[in-house]
Amino acid sequence: MSDTLPRIVLGSRSPRRRQLLSQLVGDDRIEVLPPSSVEEAGFDDTDDRTSIHRRLMEIARDKAEDVRLQLGAQRRATGIAAVLSADTVIVVSRADGKFQVLGQPPEPEWRDVVRQWFRDHFLGRTHTAATAVCIVSGSGLVRERVVESRVTFRDQDPEWLESYLESGESVGKAGGYAIQGRAAEAIERVEGSRDNVVGLPTEAVAEMLNELGIDVD
Repeated sequence: MSDTLPRIVLGSRSPRRRQLLSQLVGDDRIEVLPPSSVEEAGFDDTDDRTSIHRRLMEIARDKAEDVRLQLGAQRRATGIAAVLSADTVIVVSRADGKFQVLGQPPEPEWRDVVRQWFRDHFLGRTHTAATAVCIVSGSGLVRERVVESRVTFRDQDPEWLESYLESGESVGKAGGYAIQGRAAEAIERVEGSRDNVVGLPTEAVAEMLNELGIDVD
């Protein structure tokens, strides 16, 4: 791929998102520029699908704006096809019928937290992975979307869960698991985009890039 093609700036620290985006546009077209701020709005005041989607989209939008400000007007207008940002959370149902967002497990008590998440929300149950994507073209056109996938885990014995926790895979992962890792052993089915659960719904991103006139492989 020619170096003269406009680059897509990925506003994310996630190597998994870069890998997924590279499947669409080629790795040589990607420039990684994470947001300068790691502060994000929380979900403590959201307990329904609409409010969760709204907050998730706000986070993705704020990340994109952060990256655009870092680039500056001149760089945005020269050689930049678009800025892409995303945010993924796991959404589970509570006993009262409302929803709860599970982000990355807190340290240092991540092991106890993830163990409880698996027992209460994952094993033998179905939950939702939701990703908000914000793409802003070099000229300022915006495409935004929230994509959901439903993930069902099989029930597993306590030994499997303890072995999974020992792997350390949960650290830094939304909901405390990685579908592309050992957690796949316990997943019965995924309804919707599997890439979305990893962190970037490639099918939707391809459509959004095409809408902005940006070629994908």
